[in-house]
Amino acid sequence: MTDFDALCTALGSAGIRHTFGVPGTQSLGMFDALRASDLGFTLAAHELGAAFMANGYYRASGRPAAVLTIGGPGFTNALTGIAEARLDSVPLLHLVSAPASAPGERFQLQAIDQTEIAGPLVKGCFRVSAGTDVASLIREAVRCAVGGEPGPVLIEYDTVESGAPAAEAGESRHPGAAGGPDMTPDRTSREPDPSQLQELAARWTGARRPILLLGQGCVSESARIRRIVEDVRVPVLTTPSARGLVPEDHPLVLGFDVLRGGLDVVNRLLEASDLVIAAGCKLGHNGSAGFRLELPPERLVRVDPSREVLEANFPAAIKLQADAAELFALLDEQSRKRSGDSEWTDQELADARAELRRPPSSAADPAVEGPGIRLASEFFHWLRQALPPETILVTDSGLHQILARRHFDILSERGLLLPSDLQSMGFGIPAGIGARIAAPDRPVVVLVGDGGLLMSGLEITTAVRDRLPLLFVVFNDGYLNQIRLQQLGDSGRPFGVEIAALDHEQFASAVGAEHLAFETMQGPGELGRLLDRDGPAILELRVGDSRAIRSKAAGARLKAAARSVRDASRARRRGKRPR
Repeated sequence: MTDFDALCTALGSAGIRHTFGVPGTQSLGMFDALRASDLGFTLAAHELGAAFMANGYYRASGRPAAVLTIGGPGFTNALTGIAEARLDSVPLLHLVSAPASAPGERFQLQAIDQTEIAGPLVKGCFRVSAGTDVASLIREAVRCAVGGEPGPVLIEYDTVESGAPAAEAGESRHPGAAGGPDMTPDRTSREPDPSQLQELAARWTGARRPILLLGQGCVSESARIRRIVEDVRVPVLTTPSARGLVPEDHPLVLGFDVLRGGLDVVNRLLEASDLVIAAGCKLGHNGSAGFRLELPPERLVRVDPSREVLEANFPAAIKLQADAAELFALLDEQSRKRSGDSEWTDQELADARAELRRPPSSAADPAVEGPGIRLASEFFHWLRQALPPETILVTDSGLHQILARRHFDILSERGLLLPSDLQSMGFGIPAGIGARIAAPDRPVVVLVGDGGLLMSGLEITTAVRDRLPLLFVVFNDGYLNQIRLQQLGDSGRPFGVEIAALDHEQFASAVGAEHLAFETMQGPGELGRLLDRDGPAILELRVGDSRAIRSKAAGARLKAAARSVRDASRARRRGKRPR
């Protein structure tokens, strides 16, 4: 039997402060020890929600959390959240009971090869058995999760004695050992290369037109980054996950998000620069505008703790394996040795900001119902004015995320949490709960579509039970509207996107949350009341088609009809040809 008290103690000693999950028969011993420990625990409505909560917890605080599930269905329920964490570079520990393994008996209850299934989604797999040096193993698991490119790890624990020998101290199992991909932890204890540090220092002090491209891995250094940016007058680009690292109303923050457009503007600035430092970002799909950023290899410096990241996608003159603290300590020191500010002019940066912050003209803004507000863009401008700068905005996946990224400025670090390269629907509500637990002094507002609400809306009962002050803004349009709008633009005819009608006021009453329709609001002060209440509230925003959307759909139907007539005519002509 695993020593569960030792396991809980080891988690706390390794820096884990909070756990999320759902208990079951196989985890009775673990939860009995958890009850007596100093670790916090939040019971989720579903294991998927628990994994998303751990994602939001880390993204709001920089501290990893643990997810506790039983094996079998509890394990598989959590997998999408684990995959999201892997692609979002979020470290977490998934503790799961090991499958039954009584010798000589096949087809045992819930017995699946969890390490083989989880292998491609986690950085490492660990096993706690009788006789394991639990403290050493948990320390190694946490190092694996947070080191290099952060990500999730799987920790299986035995619930009954088996005939298998106990693991040695700190032993870990990796799927690579069974013929799968090599999941060896990315170790980054080595010091940064001194010659590369020297070359980077020389490039930084000599650069006249430098640019910083910063990702989520730099968020912990936001205060020092702002000082460097202002001392040198260096413009800043961020990936979507790092927005707000320096407030987006700052004149040196260019405010680029590919969903706003302006990629050509950014690429012109990159071409005009003499040094581009890309730090703390994988430069994956979302972080590189779909791999369309034109980063000049001879002037690009990439800095990241992970060697795998440094070698991916974009070649660079310098590939420095270091973390954000090491990088910005160097730049801070070298900034004092510069002969002066950068040569970027106020006018060219202001012009670039203006272009980049202008929403794409081709984007047909949905209509909304609200007091004096007709379009979604106007709602987001209203929301920005009504919310404190330190607010954490959490989005789900869907049209509302696109609109938020176009129209809402992020004014504080860790101020925008969104599913990144996996883009899981159902993320927003549980991630917002995790963020609120991690950052109790910051307002948290969750944006979710009515489709996303159907996926994870019952997690609001968790917020009600634990009396978490959260505001859930539900975009109610009756459709999977992002897909519907794509269909309207393509053929003018939607299909398979109308969702089941839900009375949001009755739903709020059923789960115990306050409900308010946006069109009945008297002013921003009422929003403050919802944020300050003792428990969650649902703000329903009714969304419909604007005149521009209807016009675009009609045009697409005409084009589709013309194509159909043309294709039919061609088919008839082909049919009349002699054989």
